[in-house]
Amino acid sequence: MNPLELLARTGFLVKGVLYIVIGVLALRVATGLGGRVTGTRGALMTVLAQPFGRTLLLIAAIGLLGYAVWRVLQGLLDPDRLGHDWRAVALRVSYVGRGAVHAALGLQVVRLYRGLSESSGTSEREMAAEAFRWPFGDWFVVLAGLTLIGFAVQQVYAAITSRLERNLDLAHLRREAGEWAVSLSRFGMAARGVVFALLGWLVVGAGWSRDSSEVATTGSSMRLLGAQPGGLGRWLLGITAAGFIAYGFYQLVLARYLQIRRMG
Repeated sequence: MNPLELLARTGFLVKGVLYIVIGVLALRVATGLGGRVTGTRGALMTVLAQPFGRTLLLIAAIGLLGYAVWRVLQGLLDPDRLGHDWRAVALRVSYVGRGAVHAALGLQVVRLYRGLSESSGTSEREMAAEAFRWPFGDWFVVLAGLTLIGFAVQQVYAAITSRLERNLDLAHLRREAGEWAVSLSRFGMAARGVVFALLGWLVVGAGWSRDSSEVATTGSSMRLLGAQPGGLGRWLLGITAAGFIAYGFYQLVLARYLQIRRMG
C-alpha cells in the first residue's frame, strides 16, 4: 500500500468515525437519553474530550488532509481513465470539489489541535458574510446552495439505484459481509442526501435574503427536523441520526473495500 492510498483510507476511516459520533449524539437526543444535536465541529470537540483526544485529532487531521490530496489528484490526473466527455469532466470536478471541502475540514481540525479559537472566519456563516461583500456575492451563495441540493439529489438517486462509490468492490463486500452491508450503506447515503438537500435549501434562502445568520449547518438542519411538532420531530431526528450512523459505516466500508488506483 503506497503512502497516498494509506492516507486516503485513513481519511475514509476518520469520516466514518465523525459521522457515527454525530449520529450517536443525535440518536441519544431522539430517544430521550441526553446527548446533543451537533455537526462536524461538535463531533470533533467530542473526540478532543476523549482520552488521548489531541492524538486522535492529529490522526484525523492527517487523514482528512491526505484524503483531500487524493481526491484532488483523482480529479486532475484521472487514474480511473474516465476520459473527457461532459459526464467524466463533471465527476472529476466533483472530486476536486470534495478535496477542497475536506482540506478546509482538515485545516479546522489542525486549528483545534493547536488550541486556536474557532472564531476566525472559518464558520459557514462567517464565510457567507464575507461572500456578501463581493460583487454578486449573494448569487454566489445561492449558487452554492443549489449546487448542494443537486449533489444531495444525486446522492439520494445513487442510493435508490444502488450506485455506490466508483471502484467499490461490491462482490468482495457481499462475500465477506453480506447484502445487509450494501443496504445499510445505501440507507446512509439517502439519509445524508436528505439532510444536505435541506441544508442547501436554507443556504439558498440565506443568499436570497442576504442574511448570513440564516446559513445553516448540518447540526442546525438536523435540529430543524427534530423541532417538528408532536412526535414527528423525534421520529425524523431518530431516522436521520440512524442514517448518519449508517453513512459512517459506509465510509468504513470504503476504507476497507474501495479499490484505489495508483496515480500516474
